[in-house]
Amino acid sequence: MPAKLRILIVDDEPADAELITLALAATQMEVVCEVTDTLAHCQQLLQTQTWDVVLSDYRLNGFTGNQVLSLLQQSEQQIPFILITGSLGEEAAVDCIKAGMTDYVLKDRLFRLPTVLERSLHEFELRRQQQAAMLQIHQQAQREAIINRIVQAMRETLVLDEVLQTTVDLVRDALHPSCCLIMRPSASSDRDLLVRNVSGKNPFWEGLLNHACAVFPYYEMPLRQGNMVIVDAVAQEPYAAVQALAARDGVCAFLIVPLIYQQEFLGGLSLYQEEHDRTWTTDEIAMAKAIADQCAIAIQQSQLFDQVQQQAQREHLLNQIARIINSSLDPAYILQEITRLTGISFTVDRAFIFEIRADQIHIVEEWRATDALPSMLNTTFPLSDWLDLLDAQADFYLKRFFHTPDYGALATSEPSPTRLTHHQTYQIKSVVNVPIFIREQLFGGICLNTTATQRHFTDGEIHLLQQIGDQTAIALYNAQSYERLEQLVRERTQELEDEKRLSEAANSAKSDFLTNMSHELRTPLTGILGFSSLLLKQIFGPLTPKQQQYVENISSCGSHLLSLINDLLDLSKIEAGRDDLILEAVDVEELCIACLSFVREQADLKGLHLVLSIAPDITTCTADSRRLKQILVNLLSNAVKFTEAGTVTLRVDQAAQTRHQGTKNTPTNYPRASLIQFHVSDTGIGIAQEDLPLLFQPFQQLDSGLDKKYQGTGLGLALARKLAQIHGGDLTVTSEPGFGSCFSLSLPAEAGVLVR
Repeated sequence: MPAKLRILIVDDEPADAELITLALAATQMEVVCEVTDTLAHCQQLLQTQTWDVVLSDYRLNGFTGNQVLSLLQQSEQQIPFILITGSLGEEAAVDCIKAGMTDYVLKDRLFRLPTVLERSLHEFELRRQQQAAMLQIHQQAQREAIINRIVQAMRETLVLDEVLQTTVDLVRDALHPSCCLIMRPSASSDRDLLVRNVSGKNPFWEGLLNHACAVFPYYEMPLRQGNMVIVDAVAQEPYAAVQALAARDGVCAFLIVPLIYQQEFLGGLSLYQEEHDRTWTTDEIAMAKAIADQCAIAIQQSQLFDQVQQQAQREHLLNQIARIINSSLDPAYILQEITRLTGISFTVDRAFIFEIRADQIHIVEEWRATDALPSMLNTTFPLSDWLDLLDAQADFYLKRFFHTPDYGALATSEPSPTRLTHHQTYQIKSVVNVPIFIREQLFGGICLNTTATQRHFTDGEIHLLQQIGDQTAIALYNAQSYERLEQLVRERTQELEDEKRLSEAANSAKSDFLTNMSHELRTPLTGILGFSSLLLKQIFGPLTPKQQQYVENISSCGSHLLSLINDLLDLSKIEAGRDDLILEAVDVEELCIACLSFVREQADLKGLHLVLSIAPDITTCTADSRRLKQILVNLLSNAVKFTEAGTVTLRVDQAAQTRHQGTKNTPTNYPRASLIQFHVSDTGIGIAQEDLPLLFQPFQQLDSGLDKKYQGTGLGLALARKLAQIHGGDLTVTSEPGFGSCFSLSLPAEAGVLVR
């Protein structure tokens, strides 16, 4: 209760008023009383002054206590109304209480007035506290409802503008300012706050959209520090400029709450009151602060979402460029696609890649958003006119990046023919470019232009462009490496073709030489062998033992030389592809017997046993009879030559050869081809495993040396295998030193294997 009471006494009897005043003196509080006896005067006092209690007689001259109560209720002063009456029945007292009177005191019991007064004041104080508590609860509920609406809007959409527009509309409906605004920093400079959202449909306030907040520079420091700006009366502001701006816009009071999240300044929430001053209450300020906090969260979440989206878009762009690089080695195509994708991704008007050659900038690739823009493709500019691109710390090295949001200002302040051409002819308003280095060698750069509006490229965008520049450098390096590799391959291919032609020419010359020399070599040999044969027959007289020995040596050497010439000619024909087979049906048994007869005399001289074994189901085969006999005789001769004692065996059988090999999961269902095999085995000296690869090489003899034990040319096995291979077969060997050898000649069914 107040220490000093202001009491309005309504009574038309002065004596009664004095008694009431005396009764009030018994209270422990200071009392100031005002007495009125007319209804009009009472109305004036209630409308112009504030009172703590109203005391009124019930029956007055020309009006009643009910009328006084009505005037009190109209004044909206929430204070006790105590009725002072001479006589009042119980029923009338109840009606008065129902009508809104707080209590009553009979005039003959005025001594009770202090008690009734204190009780009434206490009750009203409790009632005011309850009302204040209810009002606070209501305001808290209203604040939470607004915040919940904002949170709900944040959940329903990721479009920040929709969330903030919902916020300003809700604040205007809840706090009833003339207008509510949300301001956010400009993309080009965070020193300017631009109006982004306006409540209501007022044309004046909507006209401020995307314009800078005029009063922000005067309150920038406290707002960035997180302090609110509370102005109840603009006329009392110390800034004359603020007063002038407010007068121009009809603003009398305003409230600006900073939007701050984790110490980052994100903008401001502003409430403006027109027509009259306004005292911003604690609850209104608290509500505005809570809403501003939610707005800051919404802005931060939107920024994070935008960052995630931008990062995803950047990674998608880099992945696209990487796929292009991996899918092609054509530098023209790669540069074209990189330029196109970069221009589209950055939503610019022009993108191009330039190369620096001989202190000239050459535009080698270009993308334009519309064909209406003039093209810069294939144009050339002197590098000296673009000195602002260069790094002063290095000779003709581009800067890490070059960024000019206002190219027109640069071209005007530091004019050059190239800059003026870019600005006027090619309509460039903003520029950003990054260099392209290929293994630390400057190639050129990639550049982005805007022509419709000025644009401030963010650090993230510049970093992405640098990554694209690095990818472009990799692509160009790969293409250059591929071109160098192709050139090396072409050169090496040409060398191999030249070597092949030389080799073919040499082989042809060798074959021609051997063919041409065959007659010249064989003619004198035939004479030598003929004359030596006549001498050995002693037709012209007997020979002495010494002469007989010499003539036999001449005949033996001639035969050996003729065999060597024949083998060389045969091998040369096969290698030159001039040896044609004459395939026919060959009787296998007759062939084998004939071959054994060639070596039987030599075998008998050494005491060797010749064995022939032919499988019962084999009768004939298709082959070149002369060549097949040549192979078998060569194998049998070698077997006899390298066998000192024991057996030489010729075995003929049939085997199967898998034409297609199956796998673990794919069984073999293909047919198997038949083979006829001629095996020549002996019990001779055998061959070491490390010497087996040398057997079929021309002029290779395993016991070569000055004192050879076994005579031979080293061509027999090589020729035999060549003959087997042109039949479509092969010649193989298995051997073990001291246990003999086995040579196997295999002829496939396609060569004409005939069985019963």
